[in-house]
Amino acid sequence: MRNMIRILTLTLVLASLLAWGTTPVQAQCGVYHTVQAGQNLFRISLHYGVSMNAIAAANGIADVRRIYVGQQIYIPCAGETGVSSVVVSATTTVTLTTVNTVVVPVEGVVVPAAPVDCTGFRATSPLDGFPNGETTFYWDAPRSGDITHYQVYVLNENGQLVSGLDVPGGITKTRGNMELAVIGRGINFSWYVVALDDSGEVCRSQTVRLRREWSDSMGS
Repeated sequence: MRNMIRILTLTLVLASLLAWGTTPVQAQCGVYHTVQAGQNLFRISLHYGVSMNAIAAANGIADVRRIYVGQQIYIPCAGETGVSSVVVSATTTVTLTTVNTVVVPVEGVVVPAAPVDCTGFRATSPLDGFPNGETTFYWDAPRSGDITHYQVYVLNENGQLVSGLDVPGGITKTRGNMELAVIGRGINFSWYVVALDDSGEVCRSQTVRLRREWSDSMGS
């Protein structure tokens, strides 16, 4: 009798295992996920059973390593060629579907800009020093993308910000006063430029370290 019970129990367990193995896992899709601390796109894709590349494409994420806490990410379903969430008002969210790269327009909705390609974005001048006075800064723009403005940052030898210059997108140079009375004492400085779109900083140049010319007004 005991052997019969054991055989029956084992049969039921095997049947359950076989049934589980042949039942497809239903992926969650068509929902929005709010990014929590410690999460990355890879773990989110595993949680929903949707590929990381599909999620990135649906949300216009150019760099799968760059997501932030609180970000709303749309989880697409199979067959969706491109879905993005756009806000019409403070309480309304509209979903736009892209078919064969053609966006279906919706009145009053701002379609997200294409991802920025930071290739070629770099500071170009000055590279070997700047005067104790008016200085013109130059840089090369990113290869592509909707840049709304640039910001140039100048730091002293202690890494403290001593000057910040804001420039509209489309312009790749600006002037700033680098004299003693404006940015303080010292001759060793550094500067870099960042490119921003509507979401914030998208590209950052290399940091250029240089010396400011000496002036007798700086003292000994």
